[in-house]
Amino acid sequence: AHADWHAIFWLLVLLGAALFLSMWRWLPETLDRPARQPFHTGHLLRGYAQMMRSPRFMALVLASGVPFNGMFLYVLAAPVFLGEHLQLAPTQFFWFFVLTISGIMSGAWASGRLAGRIKPRHQIRHGFLIMLLVSLVNVTLNLLFDPHWAWAMLPVAVFSFGWALMVPVVTLMTLDLVPERRGMASSVQACVGSLANAAVAGIVVPLVMHSTLALALTSLAMMAIGVLAWLWVKPRLPPAQD
Repeated sequence: AHADWHAIFWLLVLLGAALFLSMWRWLPETLDRPARQPFHTGHLLRGYAQMMRSPRFMALVLASGVPFNGMFLYVLAAPVFLGEHLQLAPTQFFWFFVLTISGIMSGAWASGRLAGRIKPRHQIRHGFLIMLLVSLVNVTLNLLFDPHWAWAMLPVAVFSFGWALMVPVVTLMTLDLVPERRGMASSVQACVGSLANAAVAGIVVPLVMHSTLALALTSLAMMAIGVLAWLWVKPRLPPAQD
């Protein structure tokens, strides 16, 4: 509203520089000196390849990363979803992001409150169940009614809540598979998730964004991939992760 679109990227430059300087100045190395490893490209690449060849590791990565796109595809399609389908002005788009981010924040808060009170796999089940139910509701609503701002954004927010409820637990399970390389495991998990996001942004969203029913069905499919990955890996996890 107050500057051209270039200002968005200059803001990101400033935020990135501020984060870099703050990390460099105030975030010390947490490993004891004997545990630190020198940088060797070959050693890192072999570690990455070893993790990506592990079916259990990759299944957990898919279980956490792919369902995220069930929500993220709506973010990527926001100009069409909000502007064309829901007839919102650009200055009204923030309502969608307030709802979605509130879902993520409240899901993360609930995940922390439940940690240690219920079994990890039960918490994951609750998250997937919420995503499944709201995805089915979303598909049904888009089959029966024309999209309207009064209800069309709420399923995405609830979906985000379910994802944020289960993803911290899945992430901890992923890191526990390679306790000696947690940093690398986190890096691989983030990289695979980013690649999935890129594929959805560049290939999937342009194909489905012009239909709210197609968006809802694609969101359901993304969630289903995560469910299948979790159902496959669940009986194959170490007993300590039950």
